[in-house]
Amino acid sequence: MHCSSLLIPIALLALQSLALELSIPPANSSEPLKVQEFKFKKIKKNVQNLPRNHTELLEKRSPRTVLQRLDNSDFLYYAEVSIGTPAQNLRLHLDTGSSDIWVESPRSELCKQPDNPCEITGMFDEHKSSTYKKVSNNFQISYVDGEYAQGDYGKDVFRVGRDVAVQNVQFAIGLESTSTEGIMGIGFETNQVAVQRLGKSPYPGLTRLMVEQGLIKSRAYSLWLNDLDADEGEVLFGGVDTAKFQGNLTTLPIDKRIGATEAREFMITLTSVGLTNDQGKSINLTKESFAVPVLLDTGTTYTYLPSDLYNEIALQVGANINDGTGVPTAPCDIRNYNGSVDFSFSGAIIRVPVNELVVDAYAFDGSPATYFDGTPLCYFGIMDAGEDNNVLGDTFLRSAYIVFDLDNQEISIAPAIYNATDSNIIEIGTGKNAVPDAEGATSAVIVPPTGVSGGRGDGDPIYTGNPDSTASASRLSGPSATAGSGATTVYISWFLVAACAAMTQFSF
Repeated sequence: MHCSSLLIPIALLALQSLALELSIPPANSSEPLKVQEFKFKKIKKNVQNLPRNHTELLEKRSPRTVLQRLDNSDFLYYAEVSIGTPAQNLRLHLDTGSSDIWVESPRSELCKQPDNPCEITGMFDEHKSSTYKKVSNNFQISYVDGEYAQGDYGKDVFRVGRDVAVQNVQFAIGLESTSTEGIMGIGFETNQVAVQRLGKSPYPGLTRLMVEQGLIKSRAYSLWLNDLDADEGEVLFGGVDTAKFQGNLTTLPIDKRIGATEAREFMITLTSVGLTNDQGKSINLTKESFAVPVLLDTGTTYTYLPSDLYNEIALQVGANINDGTGVPTAPCDIRNYNGSVDFSFSGAIIRVPVNELVVDAYAFDGSPATYFDGTPLCYFGIMDAGEDNNVLGDTFLRSAYIVFDLDNQEISIAPAIYNATDSNIIEIGTGKNAVPDAEGATSAVIVPPTGVSGGRGDGDPIYTGNPDSTASASRLSGPSATAGSGATTVYISWFLVAACAAMTQFSF
């Protein structure tokens, strides 16, 4: 789900130039593979790195791949596209948590402001495209953070890069909006706003049109965000890159809502969460019956878990939960601890290193945030989901290689390899078991989601002042509390003591 801040000043960095990657087909290939690679980038969006509640396309004939580089800075992942004839360039926020593409308009009051807030992301002027066709004027989308956009639906040529053009792609033009960020939603067609808000029939999404126009074989794509410090990641439409994950992929069914025959969101069941220390010893924080649906959402910066489990994890890693804002903070030196938070999905385990969950925090003037005693202060990348809407956002997704199979309504997942330089692209075929190097989970657990959308809004907490670093000391010794998610009371001070030892600059 799309998220952007309304409460803080933003500083946008210039986009880095995009690199193209060519893939060499296997020597024994009898026909060109139909895979489309996209690279994307992560763009700096806010000076403080506040927790958020919320390219180039090259047609390759051997194999056919569309590689989208995702620009990566402050966890907001962007693809550069162009629309219309002649092409108009835009930068769109890639979002697995929504299903509509919408773009900024030079006619909107927001984009007409003197400081040109939409200049960096780009705008689409339908009057300057000879191939644009208006569809309707009933586009309207809103987010739980209060942001919204409304305007017209239209169709035009949608290009990602120089060489591949997807014809008759339906998208929306935000004639009125509160966000300067256009969205490239690539979720299920059943989650389009016109379907959910107006009861309309879904229109063909981008992946369906790619299949119909022969660019890929099935509505499936894989996601590799790379690690916290990486500038780029990639989306691979119609294929998987086996050089970017460990072992085999595990295939899981997507959770459907009660009474639904079709999936609406990319939600799977999380069946346990645990911790592993630097000695390789692991402990489970949830009991055997634990199972909750979680949304896989590139549009959400942080990870949101049930309140009791969130509190237990924060307790065990020494994060201090601020009572006023709910923002978990921790001494930055905790990233030096070689442990992990372990997420299990019917046996498939993704271990997220602690250092991938520790995010630099900054004051309004751009200087590093500190505790009163001068100790560097960081944010911890897991937050409280409240009653519902559990989301695995970018702080989780970076540690996983994920295949989104819309045709079979399945997710395939494996531990990601950070900063992989090799590439071994294999095409995703058609029909059942189409994802290569994937094995179905044994006795996969399915829990129907009940939340409104599964996504997160904004409502960015603003952390002011310099908190007392000693506030977290009580969390770093003694037995843990009982995790309300069902874990029994356990003693894992070995994890916390080791974490304390790593905090060489932090004194209690």
